[in-house]
Amino acid sequence: MPDRSSLRSRCPSCHVPLFIGKELWWGDDGVIHLARSPHNRMVLYESNIIDNLFRGVEEIIGLSIEHIVIESRRREVRKYIEGVFPAWIRRNVAALNEALSGMPVLGGMAALARRSLGKALTNRVFEVGRVYGYGDARLGPLWEEGDVHPWRSTVVRRPYSILFFAAECLASVEAFEGREHRVSYRRLEDEVYLFEVQPGEHPVALRERLERRRYPFKPGDVHYERCPECGVPREVARLDWDLEKGIINDPESGRRMALFGPHAVDAVLRDLEAELGEEVPAAVVEAQRRYVKSRAGGENWRRSGTTFLRMGALRGLGCVARFEADEKRLSVTIHNACMPHLSVGMAQALYEIAMGRDRSEAHWCLRDDGDLEMEITV
Repeated sequence: MPDRSSLRSRCPSCHVPLFIGKELWWGDDGVIHLARSPHNRMVLYESNIIDNLFRGVEEIIGLSIEHIVIESRRREVRKYIEGVFPAWIRRNVAALNEALSGMPVLGGMAALARRSLGKALTNRVFEVGRVYGYGDARLGPLWEEGDVHPWRSTVVRRPYSILFFAAECLASVEAFEGREHRVSYRRLEDEVYLFEVQPGEHPVALRERLERRRYPFKPGDVHYERCPECGVPREVARLDWDLEKGIINDPESGRRMALFGPHAVDAVLRDLEAELGEEVPAAVVEAQRRYVKSRAGGENWRRSGTTFLRMGALRGLGCVARFEADEKRLSVTIHNACMPHLSVGMAQALYEIAMGRDRSEAHWCLRDDGDLEMEITV
């Protein structure tokens, strides 16, 4: 994992963190590819939408879904961590910690070694999170209290998503300790939260689901003016990266952005539908429509689809292959789509704004080859 100085280094030309240009590639197919795993993807998306989306779904269906969101995201992140760190590494780290904690002969030396190694690894993870816009994560109080498992507490100022951060804390601890835990969080002060993990059974057990969809990405015709030094699109370079606060800000809209895997959202929504029923997809689209419409303006829309295409591609949502719009109907096809419910809700909201309508109807279908087809009518 790169050290702090390399994570804080910026491109001399566009000032985007060099880590972004090294790890990610905005392709002409509307996908933000991981450089070391091109078939995996990220999205650059408004982070405030995540928690507001789930709260909006709760209001529409009249049920709390927080426990399902956390459990689904936890399972996804734990699979990722266990894939990155082989079982023998995770077992040895846990065993070493337990051994050092039970060696009174070494006394303070063992405790110091354990804390130093743990702090170094944890702080590197926090630094990557800052580059991706996850907020300002700091070591929790258990580190100063000499706890045997100090990584079970984390303090975060302005987390990108309270629910996702809680799930990620839970997954990280479980992956390395090899047993089930529970997570809780509480607000310490304005925009500052304490996340705590303790051994215990999960409050909800989700049934096993099918593996995530995998399909070859179709080529696209999205073209970017890129930074000559790091290759990041110029439109991405206009964003402000505050690496102390862990915040990515869009100066034009004032919205906060974050980079994360779209499978995080897709997996949660699949689990919600499986647990709560077929009404969930429509509720998600409606929650997204309400949220976007309450914050978007007409400047985000062009009838030619140019702005909509750029918005989607820069966010990594896919490539708009067909865009037809008039006063009564919007018809769109997106290749290499992800987070389809959010894309439909966003398109519906922007179309209503453009047409000056309060309501519209949305119909959509995600094909097996990754094509999202939607039709919005007024």
